Amino acid sequence: MPFSHFYCPILFRDEAVDLCKAHIVNDAFPDSVRNWTIQRTDVDNFYGSAFESDFVNIQYRGKRLAESILADPRLSKKLRPKIRIGEEDVEHFVASGPVPDHFTETVVAGPNAPVRLGLKIHPDDAMTAMSKNWSIAIEKDIRLPALVSVLKAAHLTMFEMLGYSYALSLGGHLVGRDILGKFFLANRGLRKTDVVANGEAHFKEFANMVRPLLNPPADVLGTASDHSVFVCRCDTETPWGMIVFIRTSHLVHAALVPILETASAAERFVAFLKGGDCKIRANRCRFDGNSWYGAKDEEILTWPKANLSGQLDFRGL
Repeated sequence: MPFSHFYCPILFRDEAVDLCKAHIVNDAFPDSVRNWTIQRTDVDNFYGSAFESDFVNIQYRGKRLAESILADPRLSKKLRPKIRIGEEDVEHFVASGPVPDHFTETVVAGPNAPVRLGLKIHPDDAMTAMSKNWSIAIEKDIRLPALVSVLKAAHLTMFEMLGYSYALSLGGHLVGRDILGKFFLANRGLRKTDVVANGEAHFKEFANMVRPLLNPPADVLGTASDHSVFVCRCDTETPWGMIVFIRTSHLVHAALVPILETASAAERFVAFLKGGDCKIRANRCRFDGNSWYGAKDEEILTWPKANLSGQLDFRGL
């Protein structure tokens, strides 16, 4: 198929537009794969600002003490940690000078030096509350940003690995054009709050496609690095999907992208989208640049049900 400019695997358009080196995994994640592929700048910037800018916050979960975030002005502004006494949140500030008498000064251990905080609570009230549980809480709802960002990363992983043989397949068309492309065209130019609100309705249908990988084995480097996937099979052995792994720093996420080449495969994927049958028959396979190599023994994988509601609690930091 001859192209005049660049045939975008997300918009399925060939237009004279600005292009960029699009990192498959956002480069704000340290120690992650640095593979990139050519993409439209407008599409890459749209998803980067609307969703990935929030998704990158997941790298701090379980890796950094909340006190360290309090001591870092950039991270503190980004993650907005809360001082919680019992069930109440108390406003605070990092004290660079004397703390007013009607506020309470406290000190928390920082990574390099103690951090002085001013709590906007009278010292008498603070003394009364000493018997209550004091904690530092960081809560960010990043379920939607994670879903969208991992879907995009999985699509670019497959495009970088297989090229247009994937992008122009029925499965590539669904993830690229129908899921990501149509949303971009309908929402570009809108405020982020409106984009996110519209995203909740648009992407909810596809929430079952992405899951975190709990306790990932050390040899799971991410599909962009090792070209390894799990091929999901129907009872007739027909492939209906591929599980692509996305590593973001110390965390690994799984995205199931469809293979829609037969009616039975399409039916199985539709049933999967609806949340039915959380057990998946799959074989681990690897692409070496020219051919696929697969394990003979199948595995039964458990795929938990989707849940896009509620907060992702970061109090374990």
